[in-house]
Amino acid sequence: MRNIILITTFLIIFSSSCDMLEQMSEINRFAQCDFSVNSVQIVDLGGVNVKKYSSASDIDFMEMLSLGQQLITGELPATLTVDIKATNNQMSKASISGLEWQLFMKNENYGAGKLNRYVEVLPGSTTVFPVNVKFDLMKLLASENLQSIIDLVFDIENKEKLQKLDIMLKVKPYYKAGDKIKEYPGYLTIRP
Repeated sequence: MRNIILITTFLIIFSSSCDMLEQMSEINRFAQCDFSVNSVQIVDLGGVNVKKYSSASDIDFMEMLSLGQQLITGELPATLTVDIKATNNQMSKASISGLEWQLFMKNENYGAGKLNRYVEVLPGSTTVFPVNVKFDLMKLLASENLQSIIDLVFDIENKEKLQKLDIMLKVKPYYKAGDKIKEYPGYLTIRP
């Protein structure tokens, strides 16, 4: 009976170790994927859901008034969705259990957070996953007027305007091993 318990305990530990080693391999392969920013979209500006509008003239008077008041206070909170494209050119699956991220624009940190979602990139394929970022748009565009900011919101996928923003996303993937979270030992840098 004692031998059965020892063998069972050994098999459980061995199985857990194999799973953890496989997860470490998958996260290392994830770090070796080719990354790029697939798209960037501002979805909320000062509490206004700008995703539902096609141009600045569609914003109603009360929402425009609210944006103007926020602009006067010097703060304009925004939520940005960055779709990251990961391409796995390796022969085995790459995956993570989630990641920490930091958003930089013009070499200044504008936000940070976590993506608590499993992301898998099969061999020879591409996966796109979103990362949501909340930040103060006025911090970035302190010298711009409201109309310029709104124009930027509706034309954010314009490559020249993206280059002007100098967006850089740093991500640190992680995986779960039992109840513990294991992190990749550094940040991966992704640019549009």
